[in-house]
Amino acid sequence: MLIRFACLLLAASLAGAAMAQTVYRWVDENGEVHYGHAVPSEHAHRGYDRLRGDGTVRERVPPAMTPEERAERAEQLAREAELEAEQRSQESRDRMLLAQYRSEQDIIDTMETQIAGIHARRNETRRDLDRVAGRFENLIGRAAEETREGRDVPEQLREDIQSTRDRMGELRDRLDEFDDEEEGLRNHYAGQLERFRELTGSGSH
Repeated sequence: MLIRFACLLLAASLAGAAMAQTVYRWVDENGEVHYGHAVPSEHAHRGYDRLRGDGTVRERVPPAMTPEERAERAEQLAREAELEAEQRSQESRDRMLLAQYRSEQDIIDTMETQIAGIHARRNETRRDLDRVAGRFENLIGRAAEETREGRDVPEQLREDIQSTRDRMGELRDRLDEFDDEEEGLRNHYAGQLERFRELTGSGSH
């Protein structure tokens, strides 16, 4: 009786050990399914399943990615990281927007104040241009006088004419920059106003 009981215990122990062993399932290059306690190295890259004692899947190891698939995955992760960073940046900008302005009128007033500053600088530049243009006309007149009198235009006068002409070009370029600055400012605050309305749900125009 004792011997029989011991045999039963040994059989149960062996069965438990057999069930505890890890079993793998894999498919070879011909599509045939194999089972074993270890996956041959030449087949591991195709992926395999690690099975429980009852045959159900404990872990599924996917096939190794090709270089092209790895590159595509890396690009996808980079795009996702970029989108996530942009979302965080937008959230930060939204918080700053709501903290800076209490109403749509605050945004409009800020824009108009800055545009008024641009207009003041533009007007000052126009006055400078008028003064430089008057000086240029005077220099050209003096050069014409020298020519009418049959004399060569002095070197210093020619240099003054050229430098004054260059100065007028600089001032005209600055006026164009003011126009671009004002347009950019209006576009910026139009975007700020639209975003403020989206965040607050005001929807007024």
